[in-house]
Amino acid sequence: MLLLKIFLALLLPYGQAPQKKPVQRTEQEIVYDLFRLRNEHKADSAELYFADTVQVYMKYLRNVPRRTVTRSDKQFWKDHPGNRFEMTAPVQVTNKGGITTVIVVGKEYLDGITFQKERIEIRFNRNKKIFYYRGYLI
Repeated sequence: MLLLKIFLALLLPYGQAPQKKPVQRTEQEIVYDLFRLRNEHKADSAELYFADTVQVYMKYLRNVPRRTVTRSDKQFWKDHPGNRFEMTAPVQVTNKGGITTVIVVGKEYLDGITFQKERIEIRFNRNKKIFYYRGYLI
């Protein structure tokens, strides 16, 4: 019996917890979380979802570091404190050549009351980081 205990003690490391694999989030889950953070005006938290260099952000920003995206969002929310976005259609996800494109359709409330309908196109690179984020009025 003593030999069995010693054998098991050598075989199973003492106090070591089983290793868990990191959970991979889908692009669709990332988009839902991104819009939650944007509606809460948490630009610093949302920044984690962007690539180091964002090729296109909204209408005028091109090839900018993600910190510029964060500064832009903070300034926009300072100017529009009631801003929020409400999804009105299911999110559409396509994948082509390692680039995942997510289309979000909804209403953007600039002042919290009046809205404009928008179509947002978000593209993810192979590392599931946003490198393209553009909104279109519909």
